[in-house]
Amino acid sequence: MRRFTIYVCAGVLIITCGQRMKAEGLHAVRPLAGYACMMLNLTDAQMRDNSLVVPVYAGPSTTSGRVGNASAIVIAKSPLHIVNGFAEMLFPNGATVWIDAKMLRPYHSESNPTAHCTPSLMSNGKPGLG
Repeated sequence: MRRFTIYVCAGVLIITCGQRMKAEGLHAVRPLAGYACMMLNLTDAQMRDNSLVVPVYAGPSTTSGRVGNASAIVIAKSPLHIVNGFAEMLFPNGATVWIDAKMLRPYHSESNPTAHCTPSLMSNGKPGLG
């Protein structure tokens, strides 16, 4: 459980801090309407497996081209926009990308059941988690 929390926190840091931060710090400016936090549908053991990656694609198919890998927490269109079994989401650079919809589940924190996640526009103009 504790390792899972560490991996989730690491995923949040990757999303929100992937861009270089200035001395004044990166912060949420406003919520992103029409988006929700989702988490990868993986077991604790799968989350700890560094060789396991969840690809994201430029379009709603594997033939559209792989553009990267998902982090533990993603920003998905809400309600989910699913095409050909792929869900639309935002990449940390602001690009719209697609992920296998079966790989997503609603966000929750097992270590802190009252925790919430808000997709936000960050002070650097990119999407992040506030």
